[in-house]
Amino acid sequence: MQMIEINLLPKEFRKKTGRLAIGKSGYYAVAAAAGIIVMIGVITVYQLFQLEKLSQNMEIARFRTEQLQKDITLVDALIDVKQKIMQRMEAVDRLDQHRAVWVRILEDISQQVPDFMWLSQFKEEAAPAPAAADSTKTAANAAQGNATAAVQPMTRPVTIQGFAFTLNSLANFMINLMRSHFFTDVEMASVEEVVFQEHKAYTYKVTATLHYLSDDELNELLAEEAGPELLAGF
Repeated sequence: MQMIEINLLPKEFRKKTGRLAIGKSGYYAVAAAAGIIVMIGVITVYQLFQLEKLSQNMEIARFRTEQLQKDITLVDALIDVKQKIMQRMEAVDRLDQHRAVWVRILEDISQQVPDFMWLSQFKEEAAPAPAAADSTKTAANAAQGNATAAVQPMTRPVTIQGFAFTLNSLANFMINLMRSHFFTDVEMASVEEVVFQEHKAYTYKVTATLHYLSDDELNELLAEEAGPELLAGF
């Protein structure tokens, strides 16, 4: 004989069974949570993709930077070589413009060097910038100044450096330069006592104005100097 049990209690007082009652709102909550998880997963995958792409771009940029650095180094080296070539070409041009004059200048200065001293450097300095022209200067004065400048020989400041074992030889060198037709405004810029191969010596620096005299100009100066002597002989 079977017993039939009837629970007459209201639903809220009945015993709950092991089954989970979700209900319609629970399904919505689960669906929302699943959607959020899927969205987070998609965002994570997208961010990982973007991170990988950014790493690749960084690697490409690093490679390009290395290539550009090599190109920059090459360009700097080429610029340095170009500057050296231009300096040599300028020196060659200056020597070519006054080729014959430079031969006489070097011959003259070699004759001016006394015993117990020698030269270590003969440097031509940059010409001083011309002064600004006066606005009140007339056209006639300007033309006269240009004509005078055309007659005067080209000049350039120079620096002479070297060694001397005695101050007497250095003084003789200064006097010889002052007597030369190629040098004016001779001044002693500096003198310093040094030890050279266990001997006392002096390093010096002389500044002067170098005149690029042509053959005609040099002969004219020699004739002017010889004129009074010839008259005195008569």
